[in-house]
Amino acid sequence: MTTNHSMPLVTQRLRERNRQALEAMIDAEDAADQARAQLDGKGPDAWQRLAVVAQKESGQSHHCRRILLAVYNSYAWPLDLTRLRVLDRDLQQAALTVIEWSIYASDEPHGYTPGGNELMQRFATIEKEEQ
Repeated sequence: MTTNHSMPLVTQRLRERNRQALEAMIDAEDAADQARAQLDGKGPDAWQRLAVVAQKESGQSHHCRRILLAVYNSYAWPLDLTRLRVLDRDLQQAALTVIEWSIYASDEPHGYTPGGNELMQRFATIEKEEQ
């Protein structure tokens, strides 16, 4: 019977495929860990950049507040993606970084800033008054 002869080859090929799949999974996890580490490095600065602009009084400030509020509580403050279009390029990049960072951060982004919760409450008050 040829089946007995081919069984070791099939088993060997399956082991090799399993090894390759495991290595691919490990590589993907390593890449994700590196991406998270980069976001942890860039995220707080991007959040701070938006928060500084959000405390001013301009059209860009309004949009920065709404983006930060959406990251803070998207149920109460849904994000209208057209807000990203009206921002300057550096603020767009900061907003996208904060949004991505908020997905992977171990804590809420506003928690990385002293008084961050109070600041977000202040932004919410300003935005409610403007509605």
